[in-house]
Amino acid sequence: MTIRITDQKGVSGVGGSRGVRGSSGTGARFTIDSGGATARMESKAPISILGGLEALIAIQSEDNTREKRRRSVKRGQSMLDLLDELKLALLAGQLPPDFMNRLSVMVRDSADSGDPTLDSIMDSIELRAEVELAKLRTAARSRG
Repeated sequence: MTIRITDQKGVSGVGGSRGVRGSSGTGARFTIDSGGATARMESKAPISILGGLEALIAIQSEDNTREKRRRSVKRGQSMLDLLDELKLALLAGQLPPDFMNRLSVMVRDSADSGDPTLDSIMDSIELRAEVELAKLRTAARSRG
């Protein structure tokens, strides 16, 4: 709850003395405002469009960075899972026929995350996958 003080008389100059005021209501009045004036003042307040746009752009760039990082982490996990599948297939002596295609597609779909540490880890995973893919291609050529 806010209290608003309004003065009904105008400011005219600094002059002589005035007489004693009566209860005519021409002096200052004290009223309790229920917030209507505050709402009116807030609706008339200027909106900083430039600040809003800068904030929106900052949020979008942060979301893009997070999204790139999330995609890169997911891709790294998928590639590690595929390399684990290769290890188990080689131990069992049964390599799935579409495995080389899946691994080559995974290696080709490379993208930077914007995080140097994560990109370094992804480079190591991709290198390992490329080595394994080269071994599989060499083995396939020697067999047939």
